[in-house]
Amino acid sequence: MSLKRPTAVIEQAGAIVVRRGRLGPRILLVTARRNPDNWIFPKGHIETGESRRDAALREAREEAGVDDGAVVAHAGTMSFDFGRSHYRVHYYVISTKERGAEREGRQLRWFGYRQALRKLTYDETRDMLRQAWPIIRTSLAPRRTTRR
Repeated sequence: MSLKRPTAVIEQAGAIVVRRGRLGPRILLVTARRNPDNWIFPKGHIETGESRRDAALREAREEAGVDDGAVVAHAGTMSFDFGRSHYRVHYYVISTKERGAEREGRQLRWFGYRQALRKLTYDETRDMLRQAWPIIRTSLAPRRTTRR
């Protein structure tokens, strides 16, 4: 008979930060604090009394220096186990005009969609980007101008 250890469920929020680029949408990735070889989206714990959306905005600010972001949409939720804990991360697409700034000893880079898919370290985050891509494309579509 095997005994399963109880697993804590930890709720987190993540930010898929995007901005317009000359050749299309640009996606922000940062390096992980534990392993700077890993490229991820900004994410972290949801603080007491904080909404998931607000936590995603705060993580973008704390980990990537994006002070002026706006939540576009909920992108999806992913889960993973680490140690004895089960993490559930609620990702939001956040639009900004800023370039951000390296914070918390992390590197920061902007990538096109295909570049970001190659750079992201984890399959689950690549899947999240694929899932969010239609939202990103629509939210950053070039504005049409009408001639009179």
